[in-house]
Amino acid sequence: MPDVFVSYNREDLPIAQRVVDGLVHEGLNVWLDMELKAGENYDEITEERLRGAKAVVVLWSSRSVKSRWVRAEATIGQRKSTLVPAMIEECDRPVMFELVQTTDLSKWEGDRADPNWRKLVGVIRDRIAAAPPGPLFAEGGVKKQAGKGAKRKAAPKQVAIRKEHVVKKRGMGVGGVLVSMFALLAVAAAGIYVWRPQQVNELLASLSNQASTVATDVASLRAAGADTPAPTLTATASPEALVDAAPVDHPATPEPAAPLAETTPAAAPANTFRECDACPLMLNVQGGTFMMGAPDDELGRKAWEGPQRKVAMAPFTMGVSEVSYDEWDACVADSGCGKYTPKDAGARGKLPVTQVSWKDAVAYAAWLTKKTGRAYRLPTEAEWEYAGRGGTTTPFWWGAMNDVAKSGSGAATQAVDTLAANPLGLLGVTGNVREWTQDCYVNTFAKAPLDGRSVEVAKCAQRVLRGGSFNDGVEALRIAARARNAPDFRDRLTGFRVAAAP
Repeated sequence: MPDVFVSYNREDLPIAQRVVDGLVHEGLNVWLDMELKAGENYDEITEERLRGAKAVVVLWSSRSVKSRWVRAEATIGQRKSTLVPAMIEECDRPVMFELVQTTDLSKWEGDRADPNWRKLVGVIRDRIAAAPPGPLFAEGGVKKQAGKGAKRKAAPKQVAIRKEHVVKKRGMGVGGVLVSMFALLAVAAAGIYVWRPQQVNELLASLSNQASTVATDVASLRAAGADTPAPTLTATASPEALVDAAPVDHPATPEPAAPLAETTPAAAPANTFRECDACPLMLNVQGGTFMMGAPDDELGRKAWEGPQRKVAMAPFTMGVSEVSYDEWDACVADSGCGKYTPKDAGARGKLPVTQVSWKDAVAYAAWLTKKTGRAYRLPTEAEWEYAGRGGTTTPFWWGAMNDVAKSGSGAATQAVDTLAANPLGLLGVTGNVREWTQDCYVNTFAKAPLDGRSVEVAKCAQRVLRGGSFNDGVEALRIAARARNAPDFRDRLTGFRVAAAP
């Protein structure tokens, strides 16, 4: 059950998604109704999540104040003392909520250091802390009263392991359980990325306490002369204890990235070129096939990262690095890019250009096309993932676990030519800045082209971003992770790289 429920109007989805992304990056467990799966009943699931949430974040806008759904969800949040309202644009709130303190996010663009954002996060954490204690992984949030004569359901099994469970029921020695618990703790501490770190920390603390209890049981049994088999690593915590938080089953040391079973992109000799002094360095990428998207069992996977499917790619060229301020400024100096000069944080040069929208990036590609005669553009989403993986199938191009030295994470952006190179030779594929792709955002790959073309729909409201930024959480740095924003959206976390015909 998520801690935070976000209530919004459908027309405000881009802003709602930005808020959700920000809360997830804060380590909070958030639910948005976009996560409903095929076949699930909208009303029942939404009510369950709403009533089970410890904080109900309501996003007020001129549209949501007219929504009966949003008003009803806000009312339930107020009754349960879980309401956390936020204003995402200037509007008149419903009368009954006018006296409720509301955080102003009308000018918030995703900066997690923004004072108003910090205030909102603080209120949410206070609501969560004030919520009545309950099971770490409660199932369901709507509790119905049993009618007269109705049979009560048996209480769910507890995580704690008792002596009689270990010796008699599991057919396994308590020493084995003790060793396996510490093994689980060690693996979790080794740096495996997790989707909900706060829950996992609580789980690990719980398991540590249980391990101490089992150690006492071991001593008692041995003193009584009980048979205690040799330790084994086959035991684990109950499945209920690992819902939504089980770490990937990999050794503590990252394995090399696994090659694809199908044909993989390979760099040809002398495979880079630059068509002018101010032009970006480009890499020739050979065609091949790959499995696009995240497999069902990938930790942190979202429904919109699948279903996985095999895609056949034609040869293309890709920018070795993200476009820098120097390269953008050359476009402006040549009367291109609409003569738009993006803001910076006091440094430009080789840092990746930010504060550029999808439309700005398209304008830069158009300038390159006019200058060189080659057809430059933004990479399609399939091209980005194909080249970004560089022939690997793991969550990150370097393996199964996060590696800060390769992830482009930190306090700020880094020079584009100093970032780690993936197996194909692309720099900064992960982190640094989110990168625009050509595609319209659709929340499934079910009907996406199988030949690497971009997804285009009428009245495209959002374009796809890939790669994550320096400020994003680990789950957003996976190669399969997807984000989206309006084509005219600009912020300090977003840049791009270009693609072109071979």
